[in-house]
Amino acid sequence: ASAGYIRPLIPMHAAIEIAPTGEIQTELAMPPASQDLVIMNPPFTRPGSDWEGERRESDSLKQFQGLSTDLETQREMAALWREYAKNTCYHGFAGGSAFAALAHRMVKPGGTIALILPTTSLQGASWQKFRKMIADGYRDVTAMTIAAAGQFDRSFSEDTGMAEMMMVCRESSDSPSRRGIFASLNKRPNNEMESLEIARAISATSRQSDIRRLEDGPFGGTDVFVGGEIVGEIVDAPLSVSEPWAGGGVSDFAVPQTAYHLTRGTLWLPRMTAEDAIPIPMATIRDICEVGVNHNNIVGNGGQTAFTLIKPSSAPTYPMLWNHDAKRETRMIVAPDSEGRVKVGRESRAGEIWQTRSRAHHNADFRFNSQPLAVAYTEEETIGGTAWKNLKFADSRQEIAHTLWANTTLGILCYWHHSTRQQAGRGRIPITALRSMPTLDVRALSDTQLATAANIFADLRDTDFLPANEAYRDPARQALDNRVLTEMLGIPPEIIAEPLALLRQKWCSEPSVHGGKGTAPG
Repeated sequence: ASAGYIRPLIPMHAAIEIAPTGEIQTELAMPPASQDLVIMNPPFTRPGSDWEGERRESDSLKQFQGLSTDLETQREMAALWREYAKNTCYHGFAGGSAFAALAHRMVKPGGTIALILPTTSLQGASWQKFRKMIADGYRDVTAMTIAAAGQFDRSFSEDTGMAEMMMVCRESSDSPSRRGIFASLNKRPNNEMESLEIARAISATSRQSDIRRLEDGPFGGTDVFVGGEIVGEIVDAPLSVSEPWAGGGVSDFAVPQTAYHLTRGTLWLPRMTAEDAIPIPMATIRDICEVGVNHNNIVGNGGQTAFTLIKPSSAPTYPMLWNHDAKRETRMIVAPDSEGRVKVGRESRAGEIWQTRSRAHHNADFRFNSQPLAVAYTEEETIGGTAWKNLKFADSRQEIAHTLWANTTLGILCYWHHSTRQQAGRGRIPITALRSMPTLDVRALSDTQLATAANIFADLRDTDFLPANEAYRDPARQALDNRVLTEMLGIPPEIIAEPLALLRQKWCSEPSVHGGKGTAPG
Protein backbone atom coordinates (compact mmCIF):
# COMPACT_ATOMS: atom_id res chain seq x y z
CA ALA A 1 0.00 0.00 0.00
CA SER A 2 1.09 3.56 -0.57
CA ALA A 3 -0.13 6.90 0.71
CA GLY A 4 -2.19 7.27 -2.46
CA TYR A 5 -4.25 4.22 -1.54
CA ILE A 6 -5.72 5.76 1.57
CA ARG A 7 -6.07 9.44 0.81
CA PRO A 8 -9.72 10.10 -0.16
CA LEU A 9 -8.80 12.98 -2.46
CA ILE A 10 -9.98 12.34 -6.01
CA PRO A 11 -11.95 9.74 -7.99
CA MET A 12 -10.07 6.67 -9.08
CA HIS A 13 -7.55 7.48 -11.75
CA ALA A 14 -4.10 6.52 -12.95
CA ALA A 15 -1.45 9.16 -13.50
CA ILE A 16 1.59 8.39 -15.63
CA GLU A 17 4.71 10.54 -15.50
CA ILE A 18 7.85 10.14 -17.57
CA ALA A 19 10.93 11.34 -15.74
CA PRO A 20 13.85 13.06 -17.56
CA THR A 21 15.75 9.82 -17.22
CA GLY A 22 13.05 8.05 -19.22
CA GLU A 23 11.76 6.21 -16.18
CA ILE A 24 7.99 5.75 -16.19
CA GLN A 25 6.26 6.36 -12.86
CA THR A 26 2.62 5.43 -12.23
CA GLU A 27 0.36 6.63 -9.43
CA LEU A 28 -3.03 5.07 -8.75
CA ALA A 29 -5.56 6.81 -6.50
CA MET A 30 -8.65 5.03 -5.15
CA PRO A 31 -11.14 6.74 -2.82
CA PRO A 32 -12.87 4.77 -0.05
CA ALA A 33 -15.87 2.56 -0.86
CA SER A 34 -15.00 2.59 -4.57
CA GLN A 35 -14.12 -1.03 -5.37
CA ASP A 36 -16.37 -3.92 -6.41
CA LEU A 37 -13.71 -6.47 -5.49
CA VAL A 38 -10.71 -6.26 -3.15
CA ILE A 39 -8.35 -9.25 -3.05
CA MET A 40 -5.42 -9.40 -0.64
CA ASN A 41 -2.79 -11.89 0.46
CA PRO A 42 -1.02 -9.46 2.78
CA PRO A 43 2.15 -9.94 4.80
CA PHE A 44 1.49 -11.01 8.38
CA THR A 45 4.21 -8.87 9.92
CA ARG A 46 3.45 -6.80 12.98
CA PRO A 47 4.27 -3.10 12.92
CA GLY A 48 7.77 -2.27 14.05
CA SER A 49 11.24 -1.81 12.70
CA ASP A 50 14.12 -3.99 11.62
CA TRP A 51 16.66 -2.11 13.70
CA GLU A 52 18.13 -3.05 17.03
CA GLY A 53 19.66 -0.39 19.25
CA GLU A 54 20.46 3.01 17.74
CA ARG A 55 18.58 3.83 14.54
CA ARG A 56 20.48 4.19 11.31
CA GLU A 57 19.40 5.86 8.10
CA SER A 58 19.56 2.51 6.33
CA ASP A 59 17.09 0.90 8.75
CA SER A 60 13.49 0.27 7.76
CA LEU A 61 9.91 -0.03 9.04
CA LYS A 62 8.69 -3.54 8.38
CA GLN A 63 5.19 -2.77 7.12
CA PHE A 64 6.28 -0.09 4.66
CA GLN A 65 9.62 -1.27 3.32
CA GLY A 66 8.23 -2.61 0.03
CA LEU A 67 8.54 -0.93 -3.36
CA SER A 68 12.06 0.26 -2.46
CA THR A 69 10.71 3.14 -0.37
CA ASP A 70 13.27 5.13 1.59
CA LEU A 71 13.09 5.53 5.36
CA GLU A 72 11.58 9.02 5.24
CA THR A 73 8.74 7.80 3.01
CA GLN A 74 8.19 4.85 5.31
CA ARG A 75 7.89 7.21 8.28
CA GLU A 76 5.36 9.36 6.44
CA MET A 77 3.36 6.26 5.58
CA ALA A 78 3.50 5.04 9.18
CA ALA A 79 2.26 8.40 10.48
CA LEU A 80 -0.58 8.40 7.97
CA TRP A 81 -1.43 4.85 8.94
CA ARG A 82 -1.63 5.67 12.64
CA GLU A 83 -4.30 8.23 11.84
CA TYR A 84 -6.14 5.98 9.42
CA ALA A 85 -6.13 2.95 11.76
CA LYS A 86 -8.28 4.66 14.39
CA ASN A 87 -11.70 3.02 14.85
CA THR A 88 -10.88 0.11 12.54
CA CYS A 89 -10.30 -3.62 13.10
CA TYR A 90 -6.56 -3.01 13.25
CA HIS A 91 -4.67 -4.44 16.24
CA GLY A 92 -0.92 -4.14 16.69
CA PHE A 93 -0.56 -7.79 17.66
CA ALA A 94 -2.68 -9.10 14.77
CA GLY A 95 -0.36 -9.23 11.80
CA GLY A 96 -2.42 -8.64 8.66
CA SER A 97 -5.31 -6.85 10.38
CA ALA A 98 -4.15 -3.55 8.90
CA PHE A 99 -4.80 -4.89 5.42
CA ALA A 100 -8.20 -6.29 6.44
CA ALA A 101 -9.10 -2.80 7.65
CA LEU A 102 -7.89 -1.35 4.35
CA ALA A 103 -9.97 -3.85 2.34
CA HIS A 104 -13.04 -2.94 4.38
CA ARG A 105 -12.43 0.75 3.74
CA MET A 106 -12.02 0.33 -0.02
CA VAL A 107 -14.91 -2.03 -0.87
CA LYS A 108 -18.17 -0.46 -1.99
CA PRO A 109 -21.59 -1.46 -0.55
CA GLY A 110 -22.45 -4.88 -1.95
CA GLY A 111 -18.86 -5.44 -3.04
CA THR A 112 -16.70 -8.45 -2.23
CA ILE A 113 -13.48 -8.85 -0.28
CA ALA A 114 -11.22 -11.91 -0.44
CA LEU A 115 -8.44 -12.26 2.12
CA ILE A 116 -5.77 -14.74 3.13
CA LEU A 117 -5.00 -14.36 6.82
CA PRO A 118 -3.40 -16.47 9.58
CA THR A 119 -5.81 -18.91 11.21
CA THR A 120 -5.37 -16.99 14.45
CA SER A 121 -7.82 -14.53 12.89
CA LEU A 122 -10.55 -17.08 13.67
CA GLN A 123 -9.74 -17.45 17.38
CA GLY A 124 -7.17 -14.93 18.58
CA ALA A 125 -8.18 -12.26 21.09
CA SER A 126 -6.28 -9.61 19.12
CA TRP A 127 -8.44 -10.43 16.08
CA GLN A 128 -11.77 -9.88 17.86
CA LYS A 129 -12.39 -6.52 16.17
CA PHE A 130 -11.82 -8.16 12.79
CA ARG A 131 -14.39 -10.86 13.55
CA LYS A 132 -16.83 -8.21 14.74
CA MET A 133 -16.28 -6.26 11.52
CA ILE A 134 -17.16 -9.33 9.44
CA ALA A 135 -20.12 -10.35 11.62
CA ASP A 136 -21.61 -6.85 11.65
CA GLY A 137 -20.97 -5.86 8.07
CA TYR A 138 -20.87 -8.85 5.72
CA ARG A 139 -22.87 -11.79 4.40
CA ASP A 140 -22.17 -14.82 2.17
CA VAL A 141 -19.12 -15.42 4.35
CA THR A 142 -17.02 -18.45 3.43
CA ALA A 143 -13.86 -19.25 5.39
CA MET A 144 -11.55 -22.03 4.21
CA THR A 145 -8.75 -23.75 6.10
CA ILE A 146 -6.74 -26.93 5.69
CA ALA A 147 -6.81 -29.80 8.21
CA ALA A 148 -3.25 -31.04 7.85
CA ALA A 149 -0.32 -31.51 10.23
CA GLY A 150 2.63 -29.82 8.53
CA GLN A 151 2.99 -26.05 8.68
CA PHE A 152 3.39 -25.68 4.89
CA ASP A 153 0.59 -28.20 4.36
CA ARG A 154 -1.80 -25.87 6.21
CA SER A 155 -0.90 -22.83 4.12
CA PHE A 156 -2.48 -21.46 0.94
CA SER A 157 0.54 -19.26 0.28
CA GLU A 158 3.75 -20.53 -1.27
CA ASP A 159 6.26 -19.60 1.39
CA THR A 160 4.70 -18.45 4.69
CA GLY A 161 4.95 -21.82 6.46
CA MET A 162 1.96 -20.77 8.57
CA ALA A 163 -1.55 -22.14 8.95
CA GLU A 164 -3.76 -19.84 6.92
CA MET A 165 -7.42 -19.01 6.42
CA MET A 166 -8.91 -17.87 3.12
CA MET A 167 -12.09 -15.78 3.46
CA VAL A 168 -14.48 -14.48 0.83
CA CYS A 169 -17.48 -12.35 1.83
CA ARG A 170 -19.83 -9.66 0.53
CA GLU A 171 -20.28 -6.25 2.14
CA SER A 172 -23.77 -5.92 3.57
CA SER A 173 -23.69 -3.56 6.52
CA ASP A 174 -27.43 -2.96 6.17
CA SER A 175 -28.33 -6.66 6.54
CA PRO A 176 -25.42 -8.86 7.73
CA SER A 177 -26.19 -12.57 8.03
CA ARG A 178 -24.03 -13.15 11.14
CA ARG A 179 -23.50 -16.70 9.92
CA GLY A 180 -20.86 -18.20 7.69
CA ILE A 181 -19.78 -21.34 5.87
CA PHE A 182 -16.60 -22.88 7.30
CA ALA A 183 -14.84 -25.23 4.90
CA SER A 184 -12.01 -27.47 6.06
CA LEU A 185 -10.00 -29.21 3.34
CA ASN A 186 -8.31 -32.56 3.86
CA LYS A 187 -5.16 -31.37 2.11
CA ARG A 188 -3.64 -28.45 0.33
CA PRO A 189 -4.66 -28.27 -3.35
CA ASN A 190 -1.89 -29.37 -5.70
CA ASN A 191 -2.44 -26.84 -8.49
CA GLU A 192 -4.74 -24.15 -9.87
CA MET A 193 -7.04 -26.61 -11.65
CA GLU A 194 -7.61 -28.63 -8.48
CA SER A 195 -8.19 -25.41 -6.53
CA LEU A 196 -10.80 -24.28 -9.04
CA GLU A 197 -12.69 -27.58 -8.84
CA ILE A 198 -12.62 -27.54 -5.03
CA ALA A 199 -13.89 -23.95 -5.00
CA ARG A 200 -16.75 -24.89 -7.33
CA ALA A 201 -17.61 -27.88 -5.14
CA ILE A 202 -17.63 -25.79 -1.96
CA SER A 203 -19.81 -23.16 -3.62
CA ALA A 204 -22.28 -25.76 -4.89
CA THR A 205 -22.40 -27.66 -1.60
CA SER A 206 -22.91 -24.52 0.47
CA ARG A 207 -26.03 -23.70 -1.56
CA GLN A 208 -27.73 -26.92 -0.48
CA SER A 209 -30.68 -26.58 1.86
CA ASP A 210 -29.51 -29.28 4.28
CA ILE A 211 -26.05 -28.01 5.27
CA ARG A 212 -25.12 -29.26 8.73
CA ARG A 213 -24.90 -26.51 11.32
CA LEU A 214 -22.50 -26.21 14.21
CA GLU A 215 -25.46 -26.19 16.60
CA ASP A 216 -27.01 -29.39 15.18
CA GLY A 217 -25.07 -31.72 17.46
CA PRO A 218 -22.02 -34.00 17.11
CA PHE A 219 -22.84 -35.44 13.69
CA GLY A 220 -20.04 -33.90 11.65
CA GLY A 221 -20.20 -31.49 8.75
CA THR A 222 -21.47 -31.84 5.18
CA ASP A 223 -19.02 -33.63 2.89
CA VAL A 224 -17.59 -31.84 -0.14
CA PHE A 225 -17.01 -34.11 -3.16
CA VAL A 226 -14.81 -33.65 -6.21
CA GLY A 227 -14.96 -36.49 -8.71
CA GLY A 228 -16.50 -38.83 -6.17
CA GLU A 229 -13.75 -38.16 -3.61
CA ILE A 230 -14.34 -36.38 -0.31
CA VAL A 231 -12.00 -33.38 -0.26
CA GLY A 232 -13.25 -31.83 2.98
CA GLU A 233 -16.24 -30.83 5.09
CA ILE A 234 -18.26 -27.68 5.50
CA VAL A 235 -20.46 -26.49 8.34
CA ASP A 236 -22.77 -23.52 8.75
CA ALA A 237 -21.85 -21.66 11.95
CA PRO A 238 -22.70 -18.44 13.77
CA LEU A 239 -20.30 -15.51 13.51
CA SER A 240 -20.01 -14.48 17.13
CA VAL A 241 -18.72 -11.03 18.01
CA SER A 242 -17.52 -12.17 21.45
CA GLU A 243 -16.27 -15.75 21.00
CA PRO A 244 -13.68 -17.47 18.82
CA TRP A 245 -14.98 -18.99 15.58
CA ALA A 246 -14.98 -22.77 15.55
CA GLY A 247 -14.20 -23.85 12.00
CA GLY A 248 -10.45 -23.66 11.58
CA GLY A 249 -8.39 -26.65 10.37
CA VAL A 250 -10.80 -29.33 11.59
CA SER A 251 -10.88 -32.81 10.05
CA ASP A 252 -14.06 -33.95 11.84
CA PHE A 253 -16.62 -31.28 12.70
CA ALA A 254 -18.19 -33.58 15.30
CA VAL A 255 -15.36 -32.44 17.60
CA PRO A 256 -16.10 -28.67 17.54
CA GLN A 257 -19.82 -29.46 17.57
CA THR A 258 -19.30 -31.36 20.83
CA ALA A 259 -17.20 -28.50 22.19
CA TYR A 260 -19.80 -25.93 21.13
CA HIS A 261 -22.52 -27.59 23.20
CA LEU A 262 -20.23 -28.37 26.12
CA THR A 263 -19.15 -24.75 26.46
CA ARG A 264 -22.84 -23.85 26.64
CA GLY A 265 -23.60 -26.31 29.40
CA THR A 266 -24.66 -29.48 27.59
CA LEU A 267 -22.67 -32.71 27.38
CA TRP A 268 -23.71 -34.09 23.99
CA LEU A 269 -21.19 -36.66 22.78
CA PRO A 270 -20.97 -38.47 19.43
CA ARG A 271 -23.51 -41.34 19.21
CA MET A 272 -25.65 -39.79 21.95
CA THR A 273 -29.15 -38.63 21.05
CA ALA A 274 -30.33 -35.14 21.90
CA GLU A 275 -32.57 -36.71 24.54
CA ASP A 276 -29.55 -38.31 26.24
CA ALA A 277 -27.60 -35.02 26.41
CA ILE A 278 -26.65 -34.10 29.98
CA PRO A 279 -26.62 -30.60 31.52
CA ILE A 280 -23.30 -29.55 33.07
CA PRO A 281 -22.77 -26.26 34.93
CA MET A 282 -20.37 -24.13 32.92
CA ALA A 283 -18.91 -20.65 33.39
CA THR A 284 -15.95 -18.63 32.21
CA ILE A 285 -12.63 -18.42 34.02
CA ARG A 286 -13.34 -14.81 35.01
CA ASP A 287 -16.54 -16.01 36.73
CA ILE A 288 -14.90 -18.58 38.99
CA CYS A 289 -11.49 -17.14 39.88
CA GLU A 290 -9.05 -14.28 39.53
CA VAL A 291 -6.38 -14.44 36.85
CA GLY A 292 -2.89 -13.41 37.95
CA VAL A 293 -0.35 -10.98 36.56
CA ASN A 294 1.21 -11.44 33.14
CA HIS A 295 4.85 -12.54 33.22
CA ASN A 296 6.21 -9.34 31.67
CA ASN A 297 4.82 -7.45 34.65
CA ILE A 298 6.66 -9.74 37.08
CA VAL A 299 10.20 -10.16 35.70
CA GLY A 300 11.99 -7.81 33.30
CA ASN A 301 12.93 -4.18 32.89
CA GLY A 302 9.45 -2.66 32.90
CA GLY A 303 8.27 -0.25 35.55
CA GLN A 304 5.67 -2.73 36.83
CA THR A 305 8.16 -5.56 37.40
CA ALA A 306 9.59 -6.40 40.81
CA PHE A 307 11.72 -9.52 40.46
CA THR A 308 14.84 -10.96 38.94
CA LEU A 309 14.47 -14.62 38.01
CA ILE A 310 16.94 -17.04 39.62
CA LYS A 311 17.23 -20.77 40.21
CA PRO A 312 15.19 -21.87 43.22
CA SER A 313 16.95 -22.15 46.56
CA SER A 314 16.14 -24.83 49.13
CA ALA A 315 13.70 -22.42 50.81
CA PRO A 316 12.60 -19.83 48.20
CA THR A 317 10.95 -16.68 49.50
CA TYR A 318 9.04 -16.13 46.27
CA PRO A 319 8.69 -19.50 44.47
CA MET A 320 7.71 -19.38 40.81
CA LEU A 321 6.42 -21.83 38.21
CA TRP A 322 7.88 -20.15 35.15
CA ASN A 323 8.83 -22.43 32.25
CA HIS A 324 7.74 -25.63 30.56
CA ASP A 325 9.58 -28.90 31.07
CA ALA A 326 7.49 -31.80 29.78
CA LYS A 327 9.54 -34.32 31.74
CA ARG A 328 8.62 -32.57 35.01
CA GLU A 329 4.95 -32.12 34.07
CA THR A 330 3.66 -35.68 33.84
CA ARG A 331 1.73 -35.42 37.13
CA MET A 332 -0.86 -32.91 38.27
CA ILE A 333 1.47 -31.90 41.12
CA VAL A 334 4.35 -29.80 39.75
CA ALA A 335 7.15 -28.25 41.79
CA PRO A 336 8.23 -24.61 41.32
CA ASP A 337 11.17 -24.30 38.93
CA SER A 338 12.35 -20.76 39.73
CA GLU A 339 12.56 -18.11 42.42
CA GLY A 340 12.02 -14.37 42.33
CA ARG A 341 14.69 -12.11 43.81
CA VAL A 342 13.19 -8.72 44.77
CA LYS A 343 14.76 -5.71 43.04
CA VAL A 344 15.95 -2.86 45.21
CA GLY A 345 13.19 -0.28 45.52
CA ARG A 346 10.48 -2.67 44.25
CA GLU A 347 9.55 -4.22 47.60
CA SER A 348 6.02 -2.80 47.60
CA ARG A 349 5.37 -4.01 44.06
CA ALA A 350 6.70 -7.46 45.00
CA GLY A 351 4.11 -7.61 47.76
CA GLU A 352 1.35 -6.77 45.28
CA ILE A 353 2.44 -9.53 42.91
CA TRP A 354 2.75 -12.01 45.76
CA GLN A 355 -0.93 -11.47 46.53
CA THR A 356 -1.79 -13.08 43.16
CA ARG A 357 -0.06 -16.38 44.05
CA SER A 358 -2.02 -19.61 43.79
CA ARG A 359 -1.74 -23.37 43.59
CA ALA A 360 -3.63 -23.76 40.29
CA HIS A 361 -1.73 -22.60 37.19
CA HIS A 362 -3.11 -22.35 33.65
CA ASN A 363 -0.98 -23.62 30.76
CA ALA A 364 -0.73 -20.63 28.41
CA ASP A 365 1.16 -22.50 25.68
CA PHE A 366 -0.08 -26.10 25.51
CA ARG A 367 1.75 -28.54 23.23
CA PHE A 368 -0.89 -31.23 22.99
CA ASN A 369 1.53 -33.77 21.52
CA SER A 370 4.17 -33.51 24.25
CA GLN A 371 2.57 -32.02 27.38
CA PRO A 372 -0.07 -33.70 29.59
CA LEU A 373 -1.42 -30.79 31.65
CA ALA A 374 -3.83 -27.95 30.95
CA VAL A 375 -3.59 -26.92 34.62
CA ALA A 376 -0.73 -27.67 37.02
CA TYR A 377 -1.06 -27.68 40.80
CA THR A 378 1.73 -26.62 43.15
CA GLU A 379 1.65 -27.83 46.77
CA GLU A 380 2.68 -24.39 48.00
CA GLU A 381 1.25 -21.16 46.68
CA THR A 382 3.44 -20.00 43.81
CA ILE A 383 3.74 -17.12 41.36
CA GLY A 384 3.03 -18.10 37.76
CA GLY A 385 5.32 -17.19 34.86
CA THR A 386 5.73 -17.27 31.11
CA ALA A 387 4.21 -20.70 30.58
CA TRP A 388 1.90 -20.83 33.61
CA LYS A 389 -0.64 -18.22 34.70
CA ASN A 390 -2.07 -17.97 38.21
CA LEU A 391 -5.69 -18.96 38.84
CA LYS A 392 -6.62 -17.71 42.30
CA PHE A 393 -9.76 -19.22 43.83
CA ALA A 394 -11.59 -18.01 46.91
CA ASP A 395 -12.12 -21.63 48.02
CA SER A 396 -9.16 -24.03 47.96
CA ARG A 397 -11.56 -26.94 47.37
CA GLN A 398 -12.67 -25.32 44.12
CA GLU A 399 -9.02 -24.97 43.14
CA ILE A 400 -8.64 -28.76 43.33
CA ALA A 401 -11.91 -29.42 41.50
CA HIS A 402 -10.87 -27.08 38.68
CA THR A 403 -7.47 -28.78 38.36
CA LEU A 404 -9.21 -32.14 37.97
CA TRP A 405 -11.75 -30.92 35.41
CA ALA A 406 -9.22 -28.96 33.36
CA ASN A 407 -7.12 -32.11 32.85
CA THR A 408 -9.97 -34.36 31.77
CA THR A 409 -10.49 -34.94 28.06
CA LEU A 410 -13.51 -32.61 28.22
CA GLY A 411 -11.57 -29.90 30.03
CA ILE A 412 -8.79 -30.07 27.45
CA LEU A 413 -11.42 -30.02 24.68
CA CYS A 414 -12.65 -26.69 26.07
CA TYR A 415 -9.04 -25.45 25.99
CA TRP A 416 -8.55 -26.61 22.40
CA HIS A 417 -11.85 -25.06 21.31
CA HIS A 418 -10.90 -21.66 22.80
CA SER A 419 -7.23 -21.64 21.81
CA THR A 420 -5.40 -20.31 18.79
CA ARG A 421 -3.87 -23.19 16.84
CA GLN A 422 -1.44 -21.51 14.49
CA GLN A 423 1.07 -24.34 14.94
CA ALA A 424 0.04 -27.97 14.56
CA GLY A 425 0.02 -29.90 17.83
CA ARG A 426 -0.11 -26.72 19.88
CA GLY A 427 -2.77 -24.44 21.34
CA ARG A 428 -2.26 -21.06 22.99
CA ILE A 429 -4.52 -19.14 25.36
CA PRO A 430 -2.63 -16.07 26.52
CA ILE A 431 -3.76 -14.17 29.57
CA THR A 432 -5.75 -11.72 27.44
CA ALA A 433 -8.04 -14.52 26.23
CA LEU A 434 -7.97 -16.71 29.33
CA ARG A 435 -10.66 -14.86 31.23
CA SER A 436 -13.31 -15.72 28.63
CA MET A 437 -12.45 -19.43 28.37
CA PRO A 438 -15.42 -21.71 29.24
CA THR A 439 -14.87 -24.23 32.03
CA LEU A 440 -16.75 -26.20 34.66
CA ASP A 441 -18.51 -23.91 37.13
CA VAL A 442 -16.93 -25.25 40.31
CA ARG A 443 -19.00 -22.76 42.33
CA ALA A 444 -22.05 -24.91 41.55
CA LEU A 445 -20.53 -28.02 43.19
CA SER A 446 -21.94 -29.10 46.54
CA ASP A 447 -19.83 -29.73 49.63
CA THR A 448 -20.19 -33.45 48.94
CA GLN A 449 -18.96 -33.04 45.36
CA LEU A 450 -16.01 -30.92 46.48
CA ALA A 451 -15.11 -33.57 49.06
CA THR A 452 -15.29 -36.19 46.31
CA ALA A 453 -12.97 -34.05 44.20
CA ALA A 454 -10.46 -33.95 47.05
CA ASN A 455 -10.55 -37.76 47.29
CA ILE A 456 -10.04 -38.18 43.55
CA PHE A 457 -7.14 -35.74 43.61
CA ALA A 458 -5.53 -37.56 46.55
CA ASP A 459 -5.75 -40.85 44.64
CA LEU A 460 -4.44 -39.54 41.30
CA ARG A 461 -2.07 -36.72 42.23
CA ASP A 462 1.04 -38.90 41.83
CA THR A 463 -0.18 -40.64 38.67
CA ASP A 464 1.81 -40.11 35.48
CA PHE A 465 -0.15 -38.94 32.43
CA LEU A 466 0.75 -39.31 28.77
CA PRO A 467 0.73 -36.23 26.52
CA ALA A 468 -2.78 -34.94 25.88
CA ASN A 469 -2.91 -36.18 22.29
CA GLU A 470 -2.60 -39.75 23.60
CA ALA A 471 -5.76 -39.58 25.71
CA TYR A 472 -7.28 -42.32 23.56
CA ARG A 473 -4.76 -44.82 24.96
CA ASP A 474 -3.86 -43.25 28.31
CA PRO A 475 -5.26 -45.27 31.24
CA ALA A 476 -4.53 -42.38 33.63
CA ARG A 477 -6.52 -39.86 31.56
CA GLN A 478 -9.37 -42.31 31.17
CA ALA A 479 -9.44 -42.98 34.92
CA LEU A 480 -9.54 -39.24 35.57
CA ASP A 481 -12.35 -38.79 33.03
CA ASN A 482 -14.44 -41.56 34.52
CA ARG A 483 -14.02 -40.54 38.13
CA VAL A 484 -14.68 -36.82 37.56
CA LEU A 485 -17.76 -37.43 35.43
CA THR A 486 -19.29 -40.30 37.35
CA GLU A 487 -18.18 -39.74 40.96
CA MET A 488 -17.85 -35.94 41.13
CA LEU A 489 -20.59 -34.95 38.68
CA GLY A 490 -22.82 -38.00 39.18
CA ILE A 491 -23.28 -38.94 35.51
CA PRO A 492 -24.31 -42.59 35.00
CA PRO A 493 -21.28 -44.38 33.48
CA GLU A 494 -23.36 -46.49 31.08
CA ILE A 495 -24.52 -43.34 29.27
CA ILE A 496 -21.11 -41.86 28.52
CA ALA A 497 -18.59 -44.73 28.44
CA GLU A 498 -18.71 -45.55 24.72
CA PRO A 499 -19.40 -42.01 23.42
CA LEU A 500 -16.58 -40.57 25.53
CA ALA A 501 -14.14 -43.19 24.22
CA LEU A 502 -15.18 -42.24 20.67
CA LEU A 503 -14.68 -38.54 21.40
CA ARG A 504 -11.15 -39.23 22.65
CA GLN A 505 -10.40 -41.09 19.43
CA LYS A 506 -11.81 -38.28 17.29
CA TRP A 507 -10.07 -35.45 19.14
CA CYS A 508 -6.71 -37.24 19.21
CA SER A 509 -7.04 -37.79 15.44
CA GLU A 510 -7.23 -34.06 14.73
CA PRO A 511 -4.05 -32.82 12.97
CA SER A 512 -4.11 -29.70 15.14
CA VAL A 513 -3.80 -32.02 18.16
CA HIS A 514 -1.25 -34.64 17.14
CA GLY A 515 0.73 -32.36 14.79
CA GLY A 516 1.84 -35.33 12.67
CA LYS A 517 3.46 -37.10 15.59
CA GLY A 518 3.53 -40.89 15.37
CA THR A 519 1.50 -41.23 18.57
CA ALA A 520 -1.70 -40.31 16.70
CA PRO A 521 -4.38 -43.01 16.53
CA GLY A 522 -3.50 -45.54 13.84
